[in-house]
Amino acid sequence: MSNANRSLLISADSHVAENENLRARLPEHLRGRMRLLVPGTGGDLDDEVNGEVRNRSSWKKLSARDRELEFRSDPSLGTDLDRRMRDMAREGVDAQVIFPNIGLNFGGSHQTREYSKTFARAYNEYAKEAFAPAAKRFKPAAMLPTDAIEDTLAEAQKCIHEGFATLFLPCVVPWQPYRLKVWEPLWSMAEEASIPITFHVFSGNLALGGEFADPGHMSEERLALTIEQGKDRVKHTEHLDTVIGMAAGMAPILELTSSGVLERHPGLRFVITESECGCLAWVLQAMDQMQRRRHLYRKDLPLRASEYFLRQGFVTITDDPVALNNISFTGADCLLWGNDYPHDEGSWPESQSSIEAIRASLGDSVDKVLHGNAADLYGFDLDYLATRQAEITALAS
Repeated sequence: MSNANRSLLISADSHVAENENLRARLPEHLRGRMRLLVPGTGGDLDDEVNGEVRNRSSWKKLSARDRELEFRSDPSLGTDLDRRMRDMAREGVDAQVIFPNIGLNFGGSHQTREYSKTFARAYNEYAKEAFAPAAKRFKPAAMLPTDAIEDTLAEAQKCIHEGFATLFLPCVVPWQPYRLKVWEPLWSMAEEASIPITFHVFSGNLALGGEFADPGHMSEERLALTIEQGKDRVKHTEHLDTVIGMAAGMAPILELTSSGVLERHPGLRFVITESECGCLAWVLQAMDQMQRRRHLYRKDLPLRASEYFLRQGFVTITDDPVALNNISFTGADCLLWGNDYPHDEGSWPESQSSIEAIRASLGDSVDKVLHGNAADLYGFDLDYLATRQAEITALAS
């Protein structure tokens, strides 16, 4: 990495919300299914669904910092690129990988195949159009529907053809786990196209929640009870267990490794986003440990499980001292920095201390984490970003 690029900063985890422009792209009979964020009481945002406003405003008093986050003070919901770049300039961020907002759970189990397929196509068009004026700075992730593999493959092929930098999947699909052979054509397609798969937490069926469940092995009676009691979640204020859904980021690592996907597709690269990565060292050593100890029923793998991840996997880091403590085990080649702009649980606009901690821990490897790994994965032009740094600097002044 050249000295000219040393100070570049790429956030591999940033967001855009879904506005009226996106809803208008849906067929009229599906528009009522899409939630829209609208100004609510006390400066927070409410949900508007099918013309009805559902109060989700915080019962806590919002601080000045709170009002800056979650698009609460941005009527464009993240699509005003001038405003967005001013926000980036506050931390010196030169480029972003973009994910949806509440649209992360577009493929949740309460939706239909028709809606998920249609919403994914509409969102991808919306995101591509919104960020096209600054395409060298912004790389939106392409949503893939997950109900039927033919829909998944069709949308993936379109997005690869349209030049998207990554394909976004939810961390868990309970009705069609990634260990199943039905996914093989997608892994082959992504491997052949050299496009990474990105699994973003808080997505799909597990938008909020810390449960690990296997509904396929439940009796009909217990499955019905699970569905009925699960409805109660939306009636409650968030608890820590619901927002530590980040733990779901472990699932793709375990599934892709143990089922042999990474063995069969050595060129497939994947990213776990917004999960932090303090758990990574434990997951890798736990898999390796089971390989050594448990032999009777387990399917063998030619390599150690950790070798597959370190060859093909990546995880984002925002503010994770545990992960930095484990660098001697995981290395820095698999880490990407991201500030989760502009979410409450992210670090924007106060990332400087966590960035400095990364610098202090990684030394010569820091450039990989702050911009190099993201540039290699997602195709950012570092020379372009380096020559345009003055734009970001000027916006910050």
